[in-house]
Parts: sequence; structure tokens; C-alpha cells
Amino acid sequence: MRKRVKSITGIMLAVAMMGTLLTGCGNAASGEGGGESGATEVETALSVETKLTNTKLEGEKDDSKKTVTTLLEFTPEPAGHGHPYVEGGPNWSLQPLIYETLCDYSSQPETTFKPQLLESYTWEDQVLTMKLKEGLKYSDGSEINADELLNNMYMDLSNQQLLIYAASIEKLDDLTVQVTYTKNSSLIVTYLLKSLLMFPSSEYGQWAAVYQDIFENMRELNDEGDYEMTEEGQKLFDETTLDCNNYLPKMTEIKTSGAYRIETVTSDEITLKANPNYRNELDIDTIVGIRQSSAEAFQIAVQNEEMDLEAGGLSTDLALTVAKQNKDTIRQVGIPAFSQWGFCMNVNKAPTDKLEVRQAIAYVIDTEQIAPASEPGMIVADQYATAMPLSLRDKYLSEEDLASMTKYDLNLEKATQLLESVGWTKQGSQWVDETGAVPEIIIGGIGSYQVELIMGEAAANMLQEFGIKASFVSKEVSAYSDYSQSGQAHMIIDGFGSAQSTQHPYEVYAGIWWYGKRMNLTFPESGEKLVWKDDVTGEDFHYEDVVNELKLANTDEEISAAALKLAKFHNDNLWYIPVTDQCFIYRIHNDKLSLPAVETGDAVSDFVWSGTSSVVLGKLIHSGEMYYIK
Repeated sequence: MRKRVKSITGIMLAVAMMGTLLTGCGNAASGEGGGESGATEVETALSVETKLTNTKLEGEKDDSKKTVTTLLEFTPEPAGHGHPYVEGGPNWSLQPLIYETLCDYSSQPETTFKPQLLESYTWEDQVLTMKLKEGLKYSDGSEINADELLNNMYMDLSNQQLLIYAASIEKLDDLTVQVTYTKNSSLIVTYLLKSLLMFPSSEYGQWAAVYQDIFENMRELNDEGDYEMTEEGQKLFDETTLDCNNYLPKMTEIKTSGAYRIETVTSDEITLKANPNYRNELDIDTIVGIRQSSAEAFQIAVQNEEMDLEAGGLSTDLALTVAKQNKDTIRQVGIPAFSQWGFCMNVNKAPTDKLEVRQAIAYVIDTEQIAPASEPGMIVADQYATAMPLSLRDKYLSEEDLASMTKYDLNLEKATQLLESVGWTKQGSQWVDETGAVPEIIIGGIGSYQVELIMGEAAANMLQEFGIKASFVSKEVSAYSDYSQSGQAHMIIDGFGSAQSTQHPYEVYAGIWWYGKRMNLTFPESGEKLVWKDDVTGEDFHYEDVVNELKLANTDEEISAAALKLAKFHNDNLWYIPVTDQCFIYRIHNDKLSLPAVETGDAVSDFVWSGTSSVVLGKLIHSGEMYYIK
């Protein structure tokens, strides 16, 4: 979950802290030589030593305590409603608590599916067979069976990748459904296995029947051997979706398949009560969700310890203060967000159109100083610039793979050599290019977002100290999307290919279609595949073909082989300079709340403690190990 400080108070805190950061960065950048940062190490919330060092507590279970208070995101009525795919309905924050997954999923530390609604599943020869547990029921007591699973699949054809890649969907018996795919891809199957049961037939059956008709009768195979809707099918699909989206039931009246149902909703709180027909007995029968109406209100709630656990956004210094003040009771878990912040480099605007200039910039920017100061939980991103978040890079690439690539850590000597190699010279304290002009590097970002403000100002300061003229241009949120794709800036602050959904490298590298616009890449004409020249090898790199190879990989070895090709290409060309690897902090304030065991502190690699904050909470509940002790 990514939370960004948007309040005036938050920005003032960020700027105050940034002054200290920039002082240190200036000293580092003006030093001689290079691989070591000259700035003082930044203290972070996760570096605070706490008395409790494990999420699991020893002691007798306290059955009298059944309520957990946490931070949840929801839309109050009248704008709020119960349709999960329409704005204002149950969103990413509520869904894992009120809807049940077919399987809980994580790629960490190994790719694992733990059946929840499913009793079992098999995946063999492009056929997925799923069998539901017996006796499953919705919150109103109605049965969950194969017909309900089919209804959900037809309602969610696009998100579960069934519309494109499923050749057929069949009901084998009252509990079993079988899907035959066009491709032998474990990634494609992931979308279905990790999906939530959100669409009861009693509420959505009329629309699911239309989608089923489209699936069975209004698709045709394309040249790639996958399915596309016919013109008639697309028209009917759009009309049906529009009609379905007008169905907006009350939140408190919807049937839920998960551990909880929605009991009450106010402007500030939502109360979830245990599903009376849930398949397992729950130690926690009530979840009270506090809505973050403002950054200030949330900060007060955290400082007053109004929540038992939460993973909300605090400014860096406030997160540190909270950790220090409560070090005897608080537990903190760093959870990888499978995403990152960095600089999208403009490859078609001088001087960043030169690889050597991009490389020099990467050697000047001290990511080890910026990352921990940018947001709570942030760590230094991949210095090999593979474009993958660290959790994925370290899972799929070996040390030998990384040794074959260039590492972009702080090194002012290398930066100097690279600039001199393209004809740049230093006149006094200022670099000039091969024409004798003073080039300026323009860095664009959203000034009201703490992480972008700090990254932009710090990077500009580091470049200035090194002698490269640079400036940070602060943009409003509403204007940033257009500006970031206009080609005006040399460096655009953004992520690259977040992999939060599947935690798979495909999700990262397929992001080039979006983030490439911020790099000012030249895309081919419609119908042509992505092929770009590698600036190091001079050879054409068939980017889209390798991304498709990654999508169709079935084993970790196959994924690693394809990911390595793309990682090496990004390392060669440096279209993206990663700065911070996103890791959000799950804070457990109640020192009597016992949870599945994991050591507190830095980013963990754990099945339960993986995913968005609400996905993690859902897994905590599924584990049966979330309870209070006396």
C-alpha cells in the first residue's frame, strides 16, 4: 500500500527534514573519488530497537477480547455502496476481509498458493481443475458451489484473464470447475487462483449470463492463438458493463463470501462483524475500521494509540518519533510493496539522450542517502538498474547474473570519466558540454508528495554540487500526467512497473507501455512489435518478444532466464534510475495482540506478511494465529 503525504503539515515536515538531508548530500557530492557516501547515516523508524522483536507473543489466549481496530479505506454513504467494481464500492482495503480468495497467494519466499475456498486444484497440460470445499456459504446462509464460482468467473472475465486466454470453462460437478487455456502459462493461471468470490448469482446472475454468452459465442482466435471479442461481442460487453455498473446496493445489505460482513458505516468508521456462516471459527469477531479523513487526524489517532495495528502513511520523522516513544510496546514489520520510485530518463532530449550522461547522473545521485529519508520504510533500490524491485530481482537473478552488469552506486570518478568521454569539460566548478554550452538537467515531480519532493530536490542538489546545472520543477497533481509525458523534463520522478498484483517480473517489464511515455521512448507504429537498439551492444533487442516469453514461462528457471534478458537490457541502457524500493511499515501498537510469527524490523520475505496491508490482514485472519493474550 502506498501512502503519500498530501497535507501542508506533512510537506512542512518533509521540507524541514530535507534541509538536513541536503546538507549531508552536498558534502558527499563535493568529496573526492567515489564509492563511499560522505553523509551521516539516516535514522529510520525500522532501525529503532524495540523491546518486542517478534509478532508472535507467548502467553495464554484471552477469549474475552474479540475486536481489532485498524485503518481501512472506504467511502461513506450516500456515495458509498456495495458494488466492488464501481467507484465508491468495497475497494482494495475492504475486499480481502469481506470476500474470500480461492487461494491466498505470495511469491515470497517461494511462489505458493494456499487454498481457501478451494479444497484442491491441479494445473496440467493447459488445464486448470478447481474443486471447492464442501459446505461453503455466503453470509446470508446461501450455498457457495460450482455455479457460484462460474458466475463469479463470468463476471470477472477480464481481470482473471479468461476472456483472452481461456478456450473453455466447464462445470464438472457441484463443486468442480475446469478451465482449458490457450497457453501453458503459470502466470495466467495466477490471476484466477488468487481471485476473490465477489459476485453472488442472486445479485449479479443476469449480467453474468450475458458475459457467458459473449465468452461462448462472440469471440474469435487471433494470429497469436488467443481470443478477441467480435465487434458484436465488444459492443454487448460494453453495454452490459454499463448496465451492471448502475447496480449499487447498500454496503450493509450485500452478501459476502469472506470472514466478515459489513455491519455499520458512518463517516468516520466502518464495523465488520464475523460472517455467521464462515467455514472457520474466528478469534477476532469484530473489525473496526477507522477512515483516514485527513493526514492530521490519522497522525493524532496513531499518537493516541487508537488502533491496534495499521499500515498508514506517516511522515518520515513522525514515524521515527512514534517508534521511539513506543519502543517498549510497538512492533514494526517492513513489508515489500513490489514497487519502487526512481527517475524515468528522457532518452530523446539532450543531454540525457546520451547513455554516458545518464550513467554519470546515476553515479552522482547518492541513493543511500535519499532512500531512507524519502518515506518511512523506504530502502535503497536496485543499484544494478534492472528495473525490478529488490524482492523480485533477488528471487530471480543470481549473484553471478548481477556480477555481469554495471553497478550504479555513488562514484564521482566514474561520473567524471563518462562526461569527459563525450567531450564535456569542467570550467571552474561548472560542467560544459562538447559545444561549450552549459546544459541543464530538469527534474520533474509532484511537489505535494513527500517522496517526490525529497527525491527531486536532493538529486538536483547533488548534481549541482558535482557541477552539473540542475533544477527541480514542482508540478501539481492535476498537471503532472501531461507534463510527465511532454518530453520537457530530462528526469521524471515515478515508479516503474509495480508488481503488486502477481509479484511477477512480467508485471514489471510490461509496464514499458506506460512508463516508456515518461522516458520519451519512440514506440513503433500500430501493429508492429517493440524492438529497440541496445546502446551497449548496438544490436536490436526484441523487447516485446522477450516480455511474452516471460509471460509464458512456467518454472522459476524459465522466468529467471527471460527476466535476465530484460534486466541486462535495462542495465545496459539505463532508461530508469531506481532510487527507493518501496517497503511499507505494518505497526502493531497493541502489545497483547499475537500474530503469525515473523521477526520485526527490516523488510521480510514471508508468505503471510506479503501483499497490500489488507491482503496481509486477510492472511493473518486465515492463519488462525491472530488473537489476544492475557
